[in-house]
Amino acid sequence: MRHWFSQATWEQFWASAVQALATTGLRLAIILIVYWLAKHALFRVVDATLSRLYNRSAERLGAEDRAKRILTLQTLVRSLIGYVLFFVLILTVLQTLSVNITGILTTAGVAGVAVGFGAQKLVRDVISGFFIVTEDQFAVGDYVTIGQATGVVEEMGLRTTRIRDDKGRVWAIANGDISVVVNHSRGPVVTTLDIVLPATANVDAVSVAIHEAGANLAQAKPDLLTAAPIVEGVAAFDAASITLRVRISARPEKVAAAEMLLRDHIRDILTEAGILSAPQPAS
Repeated sequence: MRHWFSQATWEQFWASAVQALATTGLRLAIILIVYWLAKHALFRVVDATLSRLYNRSAERLGAEDRAKRILTLQTLVRSLIGYVLFFVLILTVLQTLSVNITGILTTAGVAGVAVGFGAQKLVRDVISGFFIVTEDQFAVGDYVTIGQATGVVEEMGLRTTRIRDDKGRVWAIANGDISVVVNHSRGPVVTTLDIVLPATANVDAVSVAIHEAGANLAQAKPDLLTAAPIVEGVAAFDAASITLRVRISARPEKVAAAEMLLRDHIRDILTEAGILSAPQPAS
């Protein structure tokens, strides 16, 4: 009774256990290696495919725009690939450990149907996110207006889009709630600035001075202005004043800064020309 197994039986048991452990461990190691190789190989294929796809549109899109769209698609596709491969990895590991996955798949299927009815909004958000990217409505880095939020797209995920506005606030918007998008980054924003001059001012001389100053300003501040400001002409006049209209071509997120900078330069020009009085120092 003191010896349940003989020495030979113990040796056979331990040999079988070590052999099973070694075999299972080797299989698990191979599975993990295949998972890692497949994941990185698919990521490389995605990167190469997206690069070739958008290199074909080089004439229509600039290098910066192509980089934004590639980054957005990479984020979405990589997330999807990661989720699918991880799910396959878990099932393969369980099957290697001799766990019956048929019951798990059946339970998961039933639970998936039940959860699907309650997660219709989630599914709509994910599908909307893919349509937004494939239709090229906007990309990471674009300056957009979505609903009440206006700012730079910082992140675009499978379910939500994050926008940082000019005040630093971050807006998280569900992709399914995005119905109307105003994308300000698909070209420079053109706006006008009206300058009111006295009726006695020399319009031609002021126009030449503004044109020269605008050209220098566009060269010195390419991060604000995409082209030199142009004096379009007289927008209005009366007995006391003349309104001169200046056209500004600026980057979407820098319109306000470009307008303020140009006003400062025009004020200096008018002051030097004697049209405006120079500010007197405080006594």
